[in-house]
Amino acid sequence: ATVGVALALLALSGCGGGGTLSKEELQKQYEAIQSLAAEGALVADGVADDRTTETFVAVHSLYLSEAARKVETDLRSANGPRQAVSLARQVADDLDRLHEEPDDPALARRLSEQLQASAADAEERAK
Repeated sequence: ATVGVALALLALSGCGGGGTLSKEELQKQYEAIQSLAAEGALVADGVADDRTTETFVAVHSLYLSEAARKVETDLRSANGPRQAVSLARQVADDLDRLHEEPDDPALARRLSEQLQASAADAEERAK
């Protein structure tokens, strides 16, 4: 997953304020969550394998977290399902932890596993 994919999914998701989500809108939100979680897992893998800089991890994980928080807010304002709101929040929380400790390989490995699980969950729910 790339930043471009995440941005495209967020742009396409376009939840309006209030009301309920169509099946297609909810699917797009799950796809956005999946993309953000998968990209976050890649960033965390970089930390765990000492393949990236602290600065990159801190900046990129914050960017991804903010995008996940936007999905969470959009889902909440559109009365989205609790499990979708919760999944977006979990992804954002995991990315926040990575942002706060961008140089902890053990934490990054755990977060990578959690983010991969969240991505798989979102992908399954998007079907």
